[in-house]
Amino acid sequence: MKSWRSIQKPFCLLLLGLTVSSLPAFEVRMAADTLSIQADQTPLTEILAQLQEAGVRVAMDDRINPLITAHFDNREIGEGIKRLLADCDYALSWQTLDGPAGKIKRLSEVLVYKPGDRRLLLPRPAPSTTVAQTNSIVCLKNEILLRLRAGITGEQFKALLMKNRAMVLDGIPALAIYRLRLQPGANLAETLNSLAKDPLVLKTEPNQIYRSITPARTGEEDLKSSPRTVSALDGPAIAILDSGFTPTALLANAVVTTLDATAPWQAISDPLGHGTQMAFIAAGAVNPTGTDSLVPASIPIIPIRTMDDQGMTSGFSLMQSMMFSLEQGARVISMSWGSENDSGFFNDAIAYARKQGVILVAAAGNEPTGKPFYPAALPDVIAVATLTPDGNVWNQSNYGSFIKFAAPGFATLPVGYKGPPGQYGGSSIAAAYTANVIAQYLAAHPKADATEALRALTQTLGSTPSTAETIHPEIPRFNTAAIGLYLK
Repeated sequence: MKSWRSIQKPFCLLLLGLTVSSLPAFEVRMAADTLSIQADQTPLTEILAQLQEAGVRVAMDDRINPLITAHFDNREIGEGIKRLLADCDYALSWQTLDGPAGKIKRLSEVLVYKPGDRRLLLPRPAPSTTVAQTNSIVCLKNEILLRLRAGITGEQFKALLMKNRAMVLDGIPALAIYRLRLQPGANLAETLNSLAKDPLVLKTEPNQIYRSITPARTGEEDLKSSPRTVSALDGPAIAILDSGFTPTALLANAVVTTLDATAPWQAISDPLGHGTQMAFIAAGAVNPTGTDSLVPASIPIIPIRTMDDQGMTSGFSLMQSMMFSLEQGARVISMSWGSENDSGFFNDAIAYARKQGVILVAAAGNEPTGKPFYPAALPDVIAVATLTPDGNVWNQSNYGSFIKFAAPGFATLPVGYKGPPGQYGGSSIAAAYTANVIAQYLAAHPKADATEALRALTQTLGSTPSTAETIHPEIPRFNTAAIGLYLK
């Protein structure tokens, strides 16, 4: 990915554009690599807010907010911005996206400031996540994922974008997927149907929403149960795709690298606390209740923030995070979120990761619906339910034939979920703990591939439930007493 910056200077006063006898309503449209604006004495902040809706980051000096009159259609974006900000100091940042249709240049950021003075530049608040529902799938309101047929040229792709009044926001070359943004007010279902019939398009889907799994707080913090400090590490890493990570000295030696997939240009954070909780479990700094007698195992981790402040994320963001995990050398991926709807594109990403030798572990969910929960229900994923400290399946854990087994899922954590530290339970903890044990196996057997690790896991650690068990007796149990045998 490459970037360029262009800078224009004089001072920002009143901007005048083309005049017409009949002024249309205010409108800003971006499609393919073009910009259209119809504005009459419109505050600059309102125009830039529309650019943000189209996926462009904006930062500006709040002292600058002239009234804009501008009328033009389908100008090249850089030329359109130049006309719009003709009397402003500004800078543009660009991205070059690679994909099957060749390189695509995309406007990624606009800065507006007083002459030579960027000290008061402030990022404009990002638009809130807006969701829609199409074909029973909860998804981002104006976004579509797209895969083109082989051999499509850049000009053909541009014509397709213009026809559907869409622009490319991003892409994942390894999966040949583009992420498109539609114009505000576009009919998502109609656009999906139209694209599905287009001879240039191989596959299209809405950008599905996934939600984090809410853990249950089961008690106050046990001051006698303190987390361990993870020592320096050299072994297979676990990527934790979750709500983020709050740096702590206890895990400083465990972190290989981090990523905030919601805002890759800024340092990682964790507004919910869930991702940091999973980091303590996956790294081996905290053991679930009932496993404390086992030998502590320190594992490298790659925390990735995929969730927004409401605990929501998109399929595309998750797939990008998965590709980042592979690039950073993760051998295990821990996933504690999901949806009851399947996704063909996400299935492709899971299959791609498995071909790279990665083991994927996912929480089965904390609602006992018996319905498949994705990605846990995918064949290439280890779906994990929750065991209580007494070794029984938790009555709030999901169940069903897609679940591989139930693992210990209650722990005292030094970080809370939207609240104070304490005792928490759920399939998220069970999945993160399972990821830790698998990583231990890979560390003990460096030549083992994913297939061997999974075979040993199911043969050694899956135990038959007691005949007296009354809560989901069909779910195999994670046999903690056999972990030593599994690691030999």
